[in-house]
Amino acid sequence: MNLACLRRLVARLAVSAGLCLSTLIASGQTNGIFADFTTSMGSFTCQLDYTNAPATVANFIGLATGQRAWLDLPTGRARTNAFYNGLTFHRVIAGFMSQGGSPNGTGSDGPGYVFPDEFSPQLVFDRFGVLAMANSGTNSDGSQFFITVAPFASGNNTYSIFGQVVSGSNVVYAINHVTTGANDKPLTNVVMQQVAIRRLGAAAQAFNINAQSLPVVTNLPLRISLGEGQVTLAFSNRAYADNRLYSSTNLVSWTPGSLGIEIAAPSSNTVVRTNSEPRRFFSLAQVQYASCTFAPKALSSRTLALVLTVGGSGTITIAFDAVGGGTFVFPLNPGGSLTGYVWTQEPYRGWLLMGLSGYPVMNLRCDFKALIGGAFTGTAYPYYPSSLGSFTVSGTFTLSGS
Repeated sequence: MNLACLRRLVARLAVSAGLCLSTLIASGQTNGIFADFTTSMGSFTCQLDYTNAPATVANFIGLATGQRAWLDLPTGRARTNAFYNGLTFHRVIAGFMSQGGSPNGTGSDGPGYVFPDEFSPQLVFDRFGVLAMANSGTNSDGSQFFITVAPFASGNNTYSIFGQVVSGSNVVYAINHVTTGANDKPLTNVVMQQVAIRRLGAAAQAFNINAQSLPVVTNLPLRISLGEGQVTLAFSNRAYADNRLYSSTNLVSWTPGSLGIEIAAPSSNTVVRTNSEPRRFFSLAQVQYASCTFAPKALSSRTLALVLTVGGSGTITIAFDAVGGGTFVFPLNPGGSLTGYVWTQEPYRGWLLMGLSGYPVMNLRCDFKALIGGAFTGTAYPYYPSSLGSFTVSGTFTLSGS
């Protein structure tokens, strides 16, 4: 049998398997919530499991229909147009999955907010056509999703499953076998022309997408006061609000800036900016979380203890000062000073990039379980002459001080 015949046989078997599964599930299409994907390569339908993944399904429906606002990251405007229409499947790995839902088409963006993972023992990657959220780590779901074409056991309890292909398996298979180039991007765009939502049955009709504690995106008014060489901007702040201040000199291109997430009272309601341009415009976007990160805005005057379990052993204790530096102690080795660090607060986690004198630079993702700590994972990069390349580090951490 030649290669072309073998490929056709594999395609028929995969599609047949998908259609058999589809037939079983589709028999229940008199009831349920369905997402109908119309693409440049044909149409397929997924049934959404709002029973076992209510928040994930609510998010997808809200984005697909425009019933829930999302943040246009380049401009800072809250939008309510159908999010997925016109986007592409930007990452395709043959025999594994096809991924879409990135407005810039590179996989580096989303709807301007994130929400927590949602797992259920009823939802596993055991078949063709599983619909799940892509993520960049724990509790970072947004708008990007993927559809599998094979079992993916290692994805269980890592990626939130929320649906299953129930018709059009041949289209899903065809999309997964397009020719790709760098970064697994299709050489010819596969466009989601429309993602339409159908609700069939009383339970499906009654499912409330606004009752799932998802983030709420809005634009807030700013009160502006001019001073000598500066401008003071006042706004209504709230706990667990992720505030993004945008500025522009021409109302065309906008520069974003994060004001951080308030996790403790009192909330800061003003921000001061220099007034150095003949004219400058400001806009504020706010993402309101029901509850959110334990990660603080800053690490100044706090102490972080990293207990290494992978990439080393022992505890690195870092005392951050109030001026962007600090010192560290590593038992059985000489301590030293921080050569510099950058802390980035995100919903549900924080990122720490730091240099320790005489030790590798570390880039760590800190997933908070509580105000006082959680787990970290990341990469260490030796910056001094060494045969040692970069390596993975992980463990637990505690954060003290205030």
